[in-house]
Amino acid sequence: MPEATPLTGVLGAEVTVGDVRTLDDHDLAELRRLVCEHLVVIIRGQSLSPHEQVELSHRFGPPGDTPFIEPGPDHPEVIMVLKEAADGNAFNFGGAWHSDFSFQAAPPAFTLLYAVDVPPWGGDTVWSSMVAAHDALDPGTLAALHPVTAVHTARDAYAPKMQALHSGLSSMSIVCDDSANDQQLHPLVTTHPETGRDVLFFNRGYVRDLQGLDPDQVPTTLAWLHNHTTDVRFTCRHRWQPGDLAIWDNRSTQHNALNDYAGFRRQLHRTTVAGTVPVSRHRPLVT
Repeated sequence: MPEATPLTGVLGAEVTVGDVRTLDDHDLAELRRLVCEHLVVIIRGQSLSPHEQVELSHRFGPPGDTPFIEPGPDHPEVIMVLKEAADGNAFNFGGAWHSDFSFQAAPPAFTLLYAVDVPPWGGDTVWSSMVAAHDALDPGTLAALHPVTAVHTARDAYAPKMQALHSGLSSMSIVCDDSANDQQLHPLVTTHPETGRDVLFFNRGYVRDLQGLDPDQVPTTLAWLHNHTTDVRFTCRHRWQPGDLAIWDNRSTQHNALNDYAGFRRQLHRTTVAGTVPVSRHRPLVT
């Protein structure tokens, strides 16, 4: 049976499960429950080939669609998150607060990230709880946010204007195109489909506008939401070791990969699990 030790009082847990490749269905269901409860779990000491990581991901659900990023050579569902030592001060993939592909109609439910090669220091990942960020707000503020719709777009991440930034990573193939300018609407406050908890479904990486507010209020509200949701009191930070497997819930977190390891190599393997259209118990379905 998986056993969880919380990492903070807000989110995150280190989970002991033995070899994740041998989990039976009961223990896998318990691990899924722990991910939904703690939002991110760290499982140490694993040994996963790309194919084995894909098999584990499939036990959580079908694979999520991964636009713009070419997969690794060993499996079409695995994204090799790799910055070479020679890349120096180049952009760090995932190096801004975001929730994976929230610009999709049905963003990923879970992400699995497995550490293959990590620097001697730096390259940590930080997560923030959008459940705690929601619950910290007063009733009046929440009532004002319930009708608001967030406009998600990848235009400032994967539009052609961003190609030079991504091309600084010599061992990743990221192909930007005009589809990144598309927009997707999601409620700003969503309801988690498995836990029923309300979530402030926001990230500054992909949310570029807010509908339902006076347009003059939008810039200051976006800045306030970013500062609030990434406040240190809602976060946990993980120092990677080879063999670490992190599994997190994209429906209730955002995260940031820190770019403080210039001159060192960092390689992790990422898979995602398909999610569902975000909905809110406070309002009709956004279309």
